[in-house]
Amino acid sequence: MSETDWSNLPYWLPKKIAQTGFTVEQVAHRTGVSRTAIYEYLTDASRPNEDTALRLSRVLGVKYEELLAQYTPRKNGRPRGSRTKTGLTVRTRK
Repeated sequence: MSETDWSNLPYWLPKKIAQTGFTVEQVAHRTGVSRTAIYEYLTDASRPNEDTALRLSRVLGVKYEELLAQYTPRKNGRPRGSRTKTGLTVRTRK
């Protein structure tokens, strides 16, 4: 997954959450992550790992492959887990 980016996720995820009728808090609870984590996925401040993505797909009632389809090739690559919008240090590859 290190060669990909979740750049479509912030556009796709709110629609899927709305379709379920769940709140962000309910999705977070059912997925087993914090509400903050879901908001970070919604704003592209963070990305789910494989386990979280699998649980998220189950909660949203979509196939795992559909969620994986939100991956797009990395352009100019932002390091995985970087949070440039929040002012935290960006991890770089060595």
